Amino acid sequence: MHSSRGRRLGAALALSAVVALEGTFPAWAWTTKYGHVGAADGRLRPGCHHYRYHYVVEPPTDDWMLETWLFDPRGKPRGSGDFAPGSDPERGHSHFGVCRSTVVPGRYTIKARFTWTTPGMLPTDPPVEHHRWFKPAHFRLHR
Repeated sequence: MHSSRGRRLGAALALSAVVALEGTFPAWAWTTKYGHVGAADGRLRPGCHHYRYHYVVEPPTDDWMLETWLFDPRGKPRGSGDFAPGSDPERGHSHFGVCRSTVVPGRYTIKARFTWTTPGMLPTDPPVEHHRWFKPAHFRLHR
């Protein structure tokens, strides 16, 4: 019984070290290790239209989610999207709906957060959720 307690203590210390290391990275740090998002420059057409973008995820597990947000040149949120296994492929296209009357031409930004889940260290531990921000993608919409 003593060795079982020792193994649990060792596992708890290892988990504490991992959590401490993850906490040392700034929340705003972005990565390209797990995928990316992007969009081509385009023309801001009169009325409301869909503007296409692409995404690629390289998940380390089968339990993942990608969330995307579109910001206009003034920094105002203009749309969002989410992707998950089972309903979405690991690479694909989507679109944001934008109405010309509510936005200005200029540089738009797509921000994306990638989340995946891994099992806990011990069989009785809850799953561990990991979050990484992709490098923001920029594109221009001109009149």
